[in-house]
Amino acid sequence: MRPRPRTGGDPVRVAAWLWLVGGVVYVVSEVLAVAAYPGFRLARDYISALGIPGDSPRATTMNVGAFIVHGVLFAVAGVVAARGLSGTRRARVAFAGLAVTNGVGNVLVGVFHSGTSPLHGVGAFLAIVGGNAAIIVAGGLLRTWGAPAAHCVASRAAGVIGIGCFVALLAASGADTGIEGAIERGSVYTIIGWDLVTGVVLLVSGRRSPSRVSAAARRGTMER
Repeated sequence: MRPRPRTGGDPVRVAAWLWLVGGVVYVVSEVLAVAAYPGFRLARDYISALGIPGDSPRATTMNVGAFIVHGVLFAVAGVVAARGLSGTRRARVAFAGLAVTNGVGNVLVGVFHSGTSPLHGVGAFLAIVGGNAAIIVAGGLLRTWGAPAAHCVASRAAGVIGIGCFVALLAASGADTGIEGAIERGSVYTIIGWDLVTGVVLLVSGRRSPSRVSAAARRGTMER
């Protein structure tokens, strides 16, 4: 058996670790914040309510962990991954830019709390739209790195679902549906889920360079 090449320094694998850690930090932070908030309901209450000081007992945990730390890690991972991917320059720049947009949005959400500044709403828009658009673009770019086709398709589908949920949330703005929290989570959890799954997939699957992917495809064609 040929030894597996060392890929620990590959930018995409570094990004995979950042996405994985960011996703875990978000999940742990929100779980802790919800557990300390009496009467909080995931289906009804907005995520941002967990970051309001005075209302949420663990507002700092939510603002620092789920919003700021996760946003920064997502942005840095996007920029780092773009260096190691082999798609077009336009696609790589778009991916990095959208990841940074998500990061900036999350930082704004963590610093400016719901109901205190218009910048909170701006941040939520940037974080949700930027993050979901980034994973749509990632669906194409990660395939050039050798990621499984199923994961690439799922990335695009998750991004579309996330943006669709955000549009539904805007359409229902002001209405007391009782499920507005669930709709909002549908636009955010697509990003968090993508962080976790992508981190694991890229670390487990290993790297296949574009040249090897092409060579494998050519061999398959010759065999047929």
